[in-house]
Amino acid sequence: MLNAQQTSDTMISFQGIRKSYGGLDALHTTDINVRRGEFLSLLGPSGSGKSTILNIIAGAIQPSSGRLLIDGQDVLDKPSRERGLGMVFQNYALLPHLNVYDNIAFPLRIRGASNAEIKQKVGSALERVGLVGFEKRKPREMSGGQQQRVGIARCIVYSPSIILMDEPLGALDKKLRDQLQGEIKKIHRDLGTTLVYVTHDQEEALNLSDRICLMNGGRIAQHGTPDELYFEPKSEFVADFVGESNLLDCTVEAANRVSLASGAQLQVKPGCTQDIVVGTHTKVMIRPEKIAITQGAVVPGAAQNSVSGVVRQISFVGGMTRFELELPGGGNLLVKDISSRLSERTAIGQPMHVHWSAADSVVLK
Repeated sequence: MLNAQQTSDTMISFQGIRKSYGGLDALHTTDINVRRGEFLSLLGPSGSGKSTILNIIAGAIQPSSGRLLIDGQDVLDKPSRERGLGMVFQNYALLPHLNVYDNIAFPLRIRGASNAEIKQKVGSALERVGLVGFEKRKPREMSGGQQQRVGIARCIVYSPSIILMDEPLGALDKKLRDQLQGEIKKIHRDLGTTLVYVTHDQEEALNLSDRICLMNGGRIAQHGTPDELYFEPKSEFVADFVGESNLLDCTVEAANRVSLASGAQLQVKPGCTQDIVVGTHTKVMIRPEKIAITQGAVVPGAAQNSVSGVVRQISFVGGMTRFELELPGGGNLLVKDISSRLSERTAIGQPMHVHWSAADSVVLK
């Protein structure tokens, strides 16, 4: 149960919500609280349960058990139109026979707003999404990014208390996605509306969210801030799904120390082996951008690790260059470094020495 303070701060509360189809759980028993004014991303692979959560909030499907509270009120018996929601879809869902102005005005008209109110609110929405001057265009006369802006304007024009976005940028190219991500962040910041956003793109979730709920197999794999999921993953799945990771087989040797298959000893983040029995075989995670390339071998200190390997692959990707090293005793290490001219680069087959802080070595439990 939520106390009075939690209730006032919580806009959406999943309490033991479960959804099954034919005896199979699409969503296992789940508890989530979405704070008032928060940007929460539901992230995960296909079939992980994220769209099921969104559709339960929207009222498109009924859960098999549990309670759904919106602003402290149980809404499972209320239709979508009475839940104070706005929705933005991946396929825009615009009315093709209406122009931009009338598409945006549509939700106001069905709510009985006056012409003067419609004119003021549509004008404000158009300004927010940068479409002033496009009022008379039909959807077919606009680009995908412009159509999605119309969809966002139509959603925010009636000031819903909650906005749901179902992979709204999935059909757009990368440059346009990046641009609209910035615009969605600004709209959320300006309006202060509670926003729940479904995506399978981990970079998108990291960029946009106050918190991320990472789903896997109908369960919450981890729920926290973007930096918590990135730097403090609770499982191998989280470490592997959120960003690029080095996941090396290791054995816990002592407090804050593990060994690799080669016998190399690594110092790890203080406290991350606290509840792990010495001798346990597990994995240690190091993010590739935390690894520094050195000109010669580095003697390990109390707060850093160093290894040497042979360069097996070099990938130039603009601002960063990726090096794949083969380590002694087996295993590979991915290293990311700021790009310089290719003529200055280490060649494939040459040795490379690298080092990183012990605080950047996280043992997965």
